[in-house]
Amino acid sequence: PVLGKLVQSVDAEVLSHSCWALSHLCDGPSAHIKALVEADVCWRLVQLLMHRSWRVTKPALRTIGNMVCAEDETDYTQHILEAGAVPCLRQLVAHSNREIQKEACWTLSNIAAGTVEQIQTVLDSGAVPSLVALASAKATDPEVKNEACWVVLNATSCGSDHQIEYLVKQGCVGVLGELLGETSMVMMALEGLERILQVGDDQVRRKPGPGANPYAALLATSRIEALETHRSSAIAKRASRIWKQHFVTCAICSASYSKHSTQVQFCKECTCHVCGACDCAVFHLSYQEALWSELAETGDKAKETQARTQAKDNRGGGKKGQAGGGEAGKKSKKAKKKKK
Repeated sequence: PVLGKLVQSVDAEVLSHSCWALSHLCDGPSAHIKALVEADVCWRLVQLLMHRSWRVTKPALRTIGNMVCAEDETDYTQHILEAGAVPCLRQLVAHSNREIQKEACWTLSNIAAGTVEQIQTVLDSGAVPSLVALASAKATDPEVKNEACWVVLNATSCGSDHQIEYLVKQGCVGVLGELLGETSMVMMALEGLERILQVGDDQVRRKPGPGANPYAALLATSRIEALETHRSSAIAKRASRIWKQHFVTCAICSASYSKHSTQVQFCKECTCHVCGACDCAVFHLSYQEALWSELAETGDKAKETQARTQAKDNRGGGKKGQAGGGEAGKKSKKAKKKKK
């Protein structure tokens, strides 16, 4: 009750110390958080998020963050949401103070790990574009970037199909793709990408006729292929499962495609997938037999032509021999005439 009265003060220093005291209480047993909620100070803490002094904003934000991440049968997150915290948190994501930025993202990431309705509150606030920008920018502070990525990870893993579609439009596939190279986040990234690909497959099934997964083309498949040989068997199995369920490789050029893409087809004779830019007909038995038949026919014709040529040469050689004999006869006659 005393702290509940102190947070009503207008003095910045009193507010700062009071909020820090509350934050430490909320970092303890869930009973402390329950007492704070029953004291009805959640709405005041949310107000203090927008205080002109960061020295007040920071402890108020920490208190709210500790309440949101509490593990208890009671959902304290809902009390914070009902007090209107999410729109304030969206603004703090762009705060000039790095610590406040990081804590705002951390708090949103825990809200995004909640129910579909709580995730929707985050989406409705308009925070996702800013979070994706922070997670994608190279200049973002590493700790801020890490927390922004966790918002995307949790939202894609726990969100509904409709929410997944929204997240994809905001560029979350690119964020998850980059996280495949992060040791601490690779499993969650795979989980989020698998969820997105499943939603894409469901979209294709709802439409008449064949079609490719619209989200498969947004993903750098080479990274998933590389993870199939990861030293962690759990990661390798998850990557292999994603690949087998959603992608195929052209057996000739090794290009990767969505499993149901119109750019690739399964050849029953070769028992493999071949893309439209490649022709596997040259490997078919029927093609080989036709080729062998053509080569055999060409060989027979060559032999026949050679035989005819040889026969002509033989006939031509006989005539020359007769002519030579006649010439020799003439020489013989001349020799006899000279002798006479």
